[in-house]
Amino acid sequence: MGSPWLRKVHAPRQRLSHLTSFERDAQDAVDLMKALGFDKFSLLGWSDGGITAMMAAAKNPDLISRMVVWGSNAFVSQQDLELYEAVRDAWVDGIAQYAKRPEGSICMELLPLISCPTLIIHGEKDPMVPNFHPQYLLKHIKGSQLHLMPEGKHNLHLRYADEFNKLVENFMED
Repeated sequence: MGSPWLRKVHAPRQRLSHLTSFERDAQDAVDLMKALGFDKFSLLGWSDGGITAMMAAAKNPDLISRMVVWGSNAFVSQQDLELYEAVRDAWVDGIAQYAKRPEGSICMELLPLISCPTLIIHGEKDPMVPNFHPQYLLKHIKGSQLHLMPEGKHNLHLRYADEFNKLVENFMED
């Protein structure tokens, strides 16, 4: 019959609200790492993956050793909605649902629960994530560090792969 976790992963997913997808993805990632036998692990998350990583780290502090996030945000502002409209697609409809929550919160209330060392990397020319988002994360995630990449955009890990990989490697080795 297999494990309940495998049935869950392989079962067809119902169309769920974007408002629950980050939480579900965070739990699925943690469940996968546990199923693979990891007692502690680090997280790297880009864009929506960073939101998922922050939620996983906040809800599972004993499991997460370190975390690196880039191109991520903890809330949706009016400026974000305007940027999203410029690239309108199905994702925009989903993420815009958060703007209806108090302060546009995606995971703002969870940030103080993150206790692992966290590196926030941000491209200062990111057209999708305004510069106030990494500043907010830095202020609300205890002991976090921020590294700004002046020429970086949303996909800075691809365009500046060597610099990005060295930053992450150094952070993970500390």
